[in-house]
Amino acid sequence: MIEGKLAAYYFRMVELGVRTEVLITLNEVADLVFTSARHCRTILKEMSQLGWLEWHPKVGRNQRSVLYLNYHVNELKSELAKAMISNGKYEKALALIDHDHALFGSLLQNTSGVVRREGELHIQLTYPRSFSTLLPHCSLRNSERFLLRQVYCCLTECDFSGKLSSQLAHHWTYDEQAYRWRFYLRPQLYFHDGSMITAECVAELFQKLKELPEYQDELEHVTAISAPNTHCIEFKLNQADLGFAGLLADARYSIQPVSQLSSSKTSIGSGFFQVDSLSETRLQLQAFDRYYGCRALVDSVTIWKVAMDSLGKIAMKSGQVDLDQKVTCTHYLEKNQDNKKMGSNEVRTRIEDGCLLALFNHSSELSLLQRKYLSQILSPNKLQDEVIKSGEKIEAVPAYNLLQHWMKTLNSPTTEQELPETLSIAVFDHQTLFRCASAMMEILSQLGVKCQINSYPFDEFYRKAKEKTLLEDVILTSLDLDDNRPTSIFRWLLSNPILQQSLSLDAKEWLQAELINIRNIAELTDYLGKLEPVSSSLISDYKILPLFHHKQTLRFQDVLKGVSITGWGWPAIRDVWSED
Repeated sequence: MIEGKLAAYYFRMVELGVRTEVLITLNEVADLVFTSARHCRTILKEMSQLGWLEWHPKVGRNQRSVLYLNYHVNELKSELAKAMISNGKYEKALALIDHDHALFGSLLQNTSGVVRREGELHIQLTYPRSFSTLLPHCSLRNSERFLLRQVYCCLTECDFSGKLSSQLAHHWTYDEQAYRWRFYLRPQLYFHDGSMITAECVAELFQKLKELPEYQDELEHVTAISAPNTHCIEFKLNQADLGFAGLLADARYSIQPVSQLSSSKTSIGSGFFQVDSLSETRLQLQAFDRYYGCRALVDSVTIWKVAMDSLGKIAMKSGQVDLDQKVTCTHYLEKNQDNKKMGSNEVRTRIEDGCLLALFNHSSELSLLQRKYLSQILSPNKLQDEVIKSGEKIEAVPAYNLLQHWMKTLNSPTTEQELPETLSIAVFDHQTLFRCASAMMEILSQLGVKCQINSYPFDEFYRKAKEKTLLEDVILTSLDLDDNRPTSIFRWLLSNPILQQSLSLDAKEWLQAELINIRNIAELTDYLGKLEPVSSSLISDYKILPLFHHKQTLRFQDVLKGVSITGWGWPAIRDVWSED
């Protein structure tokens, strides 16, 4: 019998009492569940085999048998729903538990991991927020950029050290005399919607990208983009750029249909996973069988939004932050300082590339000495002490430059400076940024400075920066790098709207000149060495204050053998496999 139908009979028996011996005849049970005695005997046997109850029949007319029910209604519903979730029957599970989303989220967390159904391998994960539409040309948070890499391909691929390899382009050349790059496409390339990827559509895509304000600083030196033949894309520049092929490995230059630039409802790419569905509650990815390389080992990935309201997670809303509320985030991919094994779980930990940082906004007119003094009193060590004093924790290590392996910046101490009566701090909806902001507010209040923290949703935060209307004195943000580390940090310094909005015109002109010079003379593998003194100069001039490098910890059940943690703190889901 179908378990859902069988459960309906069980729920009628619960009124007899749970976890207590009930003396009752078979006929009385049959009357209670509205069925015949013969059929009742069958369903009691099936329930007993499933472990729902114990039935000890007595022989003889009117002899009372012993019935012992093991589950309350909600307990049995939870067990059945958990089994349904494991089998991918999410809607039925939700209906069974009467659309109790808190319970549903708890069951999702308990069943997260890998399961094989009908020969196919499926991954289920949970995450504390919804995902925005996965569009390469939009400003995206760290997890969305990880997902971009699963859904899209670029012409080239760049690793952490700047070594290039092929993706959609199998070969590329650079004419140093003519400043001309050519990329040669693989044959038979397809978007997820079945349309072909041709040199013409790629050239048109880059022509459109060049017109977007967000790409103008990066592509300003590109004078012409064309498709000499069906498998070749040509870029003509007006100055040398030895690392241009690495720039095109950035997730922002993922290959997508041109029509998608004017639509925010689709995510059509060419990567090893395609977006099957995206809603407020879940994201479903499906392996793309026409992927140009090795197909993903996993058939599907489902990532559910599970908000931890019961643990005190607050909604991040625009406006001033209520710092008396606790911000808690517990989910499948979590940041945690403990790198010990917990039970049968496995743990992967790494220090992120990039950091959380504070920017001193040029519009606030803080003097150089005031910025220096603020950098001293709001140093990462003092912020960390303040956070610990408040009973909170930041799972991170202090940052003294934008990258952890770069030289530590040292500044001489300064005398106490008179500060404004009030200072404002801007943050977007990021848990650790809130903690840093509250620690800053406490330190400043001890100096008689009133501090106001303004919180913005991520999209609004970036929109205000692009419009040059992010006017707070101090801006807290994050530098999150992708797997193409050299070009990722180069591009952040060159065109990140948060950084650009905070700098004065003179500082922007200096920074752009330094970066263009690096682009003209340096190979991609030399970018990090050339960029380090640029970063150190911005810190020494008290324009940037590095705060923390996050510790990223990935916990997963031991069925995921040998899974690595990516630079975004997520598992390498493409390579997950199971022995079962």
